[in-house]
Amino acid sequence: MPAALRGSRRAAARAGFLVALLAFAVLGAQLARGAPLAAQADGLGDENSWIRVANVGAGAASVDVTFYDGEGKRVAGDACSSSGVCEALGPGLGWSFFQQGFAGLPVGYRGSAFVRSDQPFVAVVGRDVFKGGQFQIGADSVRLGAGAASAVLPLVQQTGTHASRISVQNTSDSKDACVELQFWAASASVPAAMHPGGGGAGCPQGGARVAPRASLVLDERSGVPGGGFDGGALLRTFESAAGTRAADQTLAVTVDTRERGGAGLATSRAAGPAEVSRVVVLPQVDRNASLGGRSWSTRFRIMNARPGIANEVKLRYEGTDVVGDRVEIEHTVVVQSVLTCDQRASGAAGCLPGGRDLPASFTGLVRMQAVEPIAVVAQRIDGTGGLGDYRGFTAEEASRQVVLPVLDKRFGPFGEQDGWSSWLRIATFDGSVAHVRIIYYSKRFSGGLLRPAMSVDRLTTVRQADDAALPDGWVGSAVVVADRPVIVVANIESSVFRGDALMMYSGVSFD
Repeated sequence: MPAALRGSRRAAARAGFLVALLAFAVLGAQLARGAPLAAQADGLGDENSWIRVANVGAGAASVDVTFYDGEGKRVAGDACSSSGVCEALGPGLGWSFFQQGFAGLPVGYRGSAFVRSDQPFVAVVGRDVFKGGQFQIGADSVRLGAGAASAVLPLVQQTGTHASRISVQNTSDSKDACVELQFWAASASVPAAMHPGGGGAGCPQGGARVAPRASLVLDERSGVPGGGFDGGALLRTFESAAGTRAADQTLAVTVDTRERGGAGLATSRAAGPAEVSRVVVLPQVDRNASLGGRSWSTRFRIMNARPGIANEVKLRYEGTDVVGDRVEIEHTVVVQSVLTCDQRASGAAGCLPGGRDLPASFTGLVRMQAVEPIAVVAQRIDGTGGLGDYRGFTAEEASRQVVLPVLDKRFGPFGEQDGWSSWLRIATFDGSVAHVRIIYYSKRFSGGLLRPAMSVDRLTTVRQADDAALPDGWVGSAVVVADRPVIVVANIESSVFRGDALMMYSGVSFD
């Protein structure tokens, strides 16, 4: 590992195993030949999941993955160690656990996973779906830790075009939880709906009981309100009949949003208490931007951590137009509960001042300063059918060392197609100039491939396909090292599959 990483080993001193809940509580392992489409609401496709773990410790890592069903019962385990199916992971190296081909899980399995390692690690969890001949993919990075007693879900939809699924996992192995979800529409002062409506068995004060390691799933058939709902949700907890205090409950939450008729699939985990803030930055906010032959725009959804109370949010758009000229626009909005800002739109719909639009082609970012804490999800909308989400970054998530667990360069080509390639949007959190280097890791570069230093003036884009030092077919991980705190979003795309061959995830701070 490079000296920059060896100097940040506070986590390595923790006794015993480091634990991360994979905050994607529903991990489908359904093969197209297996569970019928009837098992999926509205024929949204059969899915499989995968977990990518990257070792950021100083020594070789052994990794264990334990799978649970929806009731919290252990189903199977997988491992990567000197005695397992793969060798122990050296520093900087990554390994992918694919549920589709794992014999320990039955076809039709749906549940959750818990990952342990004897070294610090980061992870990305993703899911692949085949629906009517179209490919879909979505992913997000994992937050280490046991989970939290509350969460903010800025983007939940149950419309004629999109359907969201919410997955809640109780990460405790011994304590139950009582969970309630409040659903908030755009300008509401009270929730549009709650699930459950009152206390259930084991939860006399409110909420639905979720057993240890069990999962609660709400989708378009059950739990998520219908009638064209397009807003956000707030997760709360209550003391259980067994005596588990609300504040002691540990939950992880994920939202998957799919297009009903199209190919789009986007995945993001909810924002816990440590991931809401009065200052949030979105490093990738674009309008008709293009790279590698694709064109896309974005939209973002702001949600108050305390919905129902008017909250003033100042927005500052920073970026460049199609010829590279700088663009800066400031505007203040009021968020009652949730607010959508669509970069394809003008004026109020785009959260822009009257008479001032983003350029026809804009590549940039947005900085937000709110009176009360907020959570934000940004969504990339690809003109070729791709859909991807990433979470807004707070100051605590900005770092001088950012880990990217999985990157590619022309991996898995087919015919005349290039296969999977990744690119990064790197931004300085405070708008200053940072000096940045990228270190790539893989079996071929087990000691790390250090790339030349570059200067980042607010933001820059780095394509792995443009780096001649990376061979075609490369799959690995990376660390972005900077002299000032930066934030990073990874985009991974494929030219092989028809449909939504786009996944995005937030880089993980390692300071």
